Amino acid sequence: MAKYNEKKISYEIQVEMFDSFCGTLSRLKTKAAIYNFLKDLLNRNERMMLMRRLLIAEMLLEGRTYEEITEQLRCGMPTISRVQRWLNFGRGGFVKAIRAKKKSRK
Repeated sequence: MAKYNEKKISYEIQVEMFDSFCGTLSRLKTKAAIYNFLKDLLNRNERMMLMRRLLIAEMLLEGRTYEEITEQLRCGMPTISRVQRWLNFGRGGFVKAIRAKKKSRK
């Protein structure tokens, strides 16, 4: 993803912007609407990076090793480690998303 200087925008405004972004996503009613929005918003590399993080989280929760994940997804250990940290110390978003994904498969 493109780099930005977070110091140029105050933390409070960053929080407001993220809240607005989440609100926009939540108001999209269909999978097709979300799909089209994300395709317009993100380039292919950005989409792949986000999808890969979700797959890494899913694989970690399944008990896969870093080596297995690296081999299958062709990602670096630091990326896997960062996702592991988010799973352990984050706000539970990955776990909730993965549970919802698995539930919808049934």
